[in-house]
Amino acid sequence: MLKLLMILSVMVSCDYKEQLVDVKIVDPVRHYYPILQGQELNIIIELENKSDSPFKITDILTSCGCVVVKKGTFDVIPAQSTGYLELTYNSNKNIGLVNHFIYIYGNLDKVNKLEANFDVHVVPDALYTPDYEELYRKEVDSKAGTKNAVEGNENEKGYYTSSDDSDEENNNTN
Repeated sequence: MLKLLMILSVMVSCDYKEQLVDVKIVDPVRHYYPILQGQELNIIIELENKSDSPFKITDILTSCGCVVVKKGTFDVIPAQSTGYLELTYNSNKNIGLVNHFIYIYGNLDKVNKLEANFDVHVVPDALYTPDYEELYRKEVDSKAGTKNAVEGNENEKGYYTSSDDSDEENNNTN
């Protein structure tokens, strides 16, 4: 009986209430430059924790199995700091304009999830004789020239945002 009383007193004295935080996604709506079918697109989502408590990510859901969270990024973002989530999009099974959503769950204050989305045009390989640009790209790739070292690969050009994209629309922080 004494053990039960001690366990009950310990359980009652513990504070299990988790502190809720205010987190914002930087650039929640993204439009990536076109990539060839079969190429992978690296997506890095920047999360700003503006609260005095850590943001504990409990789950990350994507709208497609082709968007995968890289191991080691499913973590905690300390108070008053910025954290990054790394995801990889595999374009093998898509052609044309592709639009995907990423939902981030955790100890959020005003909403139950954060939402980010991106779109990209996936261009299929040509089923005909390659044109000059394709031959040139293959030649440059085979030589691993200075151009790629300076300008980067065509599937790593980044993203842009448009003035029509509302920061509040997909950030769910209001």
